[in-house]
Amino acid sequence: MKQPPSFVDSFLPSHVCKLHKSLYGLKQAPRAWYTRLSDFLLSIGFRASKVDNSLFILSDGSNIFYLMVCVDDILLTGSNSAMLHHLIQLLSSEFKLHDLGTVHYFLGIEVQSTGMGLMLRQHKYILDILTRAGMTSYKLVDTPVSPSKVTILPDNSLSDPT
Repeated sequence: MKQPPSFVDSFLPSHVCKLHKSLYGLKQAPRAWYTRLSDFLLSIGFRASKVDNSLFILSDGSNIFYLMVCVDDILLTGSNSAMLHHLIQLLSSEFKLHDLGTVHYFLGIEVQSTGMGLMLRQHKYILDILTRAGMTSYKLVDTPVSPSKVTILPDNSLSDPT
């Protein structure tokens, strides 16, 4: 590494500057961002999931909270709304964030709140696939093959079943 031409220090020409914080756009920036976020979450009581690196879990007695991270999007949900707002305040005191309110769409998955919990579906994704394949005008069927069109072969029709 070299000092930039217009910022060469004549007393220390072989020294370079050390960055104390990563810059957006560098290869290391996502890793540095995740490390900083992860360290903060662990310091406030979350534990990292052993199965998924992007999932953090906080158990507080009878309450449980889940925080999912995908690049710079965060989804936070839990069983206690007052504690949920407290966690959002903690996050906003440490990071610049925008609370977008109730989730409707996350990572291609539509989220709908029902009386029994959350319903997750990928209706838009499926329609996009059908549109790309030119299959939007096809008729719907409950099963992939219509039972009336299935023919049963006699047992001896296959000489070698393997």
